[in-house]
Amino acid sequence: MIYGLLSDIHANLEACEAVLADLAGVDAYLCLGDIVGYGPDPAACLERVRRLPGLVCVAGNHDLAAADRYDLNWFNRQAREAIEWTSRQLTSEQKGYLSALPLTAEVAQATLVHGSLPDHMEYVAAVRDALRCFDAMPGPLCFIGHTHVAECFLRRGKSRFCEHMSLLTGGEIVLDSSPRYLVNCGSVGQPRDGNPAASYGIWEVEARLLEMRRVEYDVAAVQRKMRQAGLPPFLADRLSRGR
Repeated sequence: MIYGLLSDIHANLEACEAVLADLAGVDAYLCLGDIVGYGPDPAACLERVRRLPGLVCVAGNHDLAAADRYDLNWFNRQAREAIEWTSRQLTSEQKGYLSALPLTAEVAQATLVHGSLPDHMEYVAAVRDALRCFDAMPGPLCFIGHTHVAECFLRRGKSRFCEHMSLLTGGEIVLDSSPRYLVNCGSVGQPRDGNPAASYGIWEVEARLLEMRRVEYDVAAVQRKMRQAGLPPFLADRLSRGR
């Protein structure tokens, strides 16, 4: 079984299409949440993603907020403005779909969650955060998103130390049988690791192989659409910086 790994598309249709073109031929797809929010094409991205073959998707905080199921006070001003705009672009049926997404899912011994475990919308931004997540993981592998940074944490046994691997430019991870892995495949639509190229992954289950990839897309086209929609300028500007 070969899965395409997606996270934090954030209504960036150009990035989404570039990633899906590269993933053509995988058996099924796993999405770590935040299909919408920030970007100019929430409805189009949602419809594109929800029809992917074999899709298993968990809810992100922007998904729930756009569906009126998450407190907007948790967001900064620019994010809140984008969510309010996004909510107006979605139909009641689309909001219902987002509202019904689970907070976690289990696929082939992997846990899917947008943020962390046990607190689903917390950030894994440091080793101490990773250790909390490892302590709550039911199995050997967990896929997360939320930080928009492609990286992997590895823990051996019950050690209070984690090995860390940056996946800024992509890379391969061979999943050994003894350690446990916490993997963030980065953001399709709004990377924040200094690399503006869309970030995503491929998981070959039987081969025990993860590959993280980056692909360029038409950033300028997305920025133009965001400005035309009246979305906060900061959200458009950051795309070209990968921040």
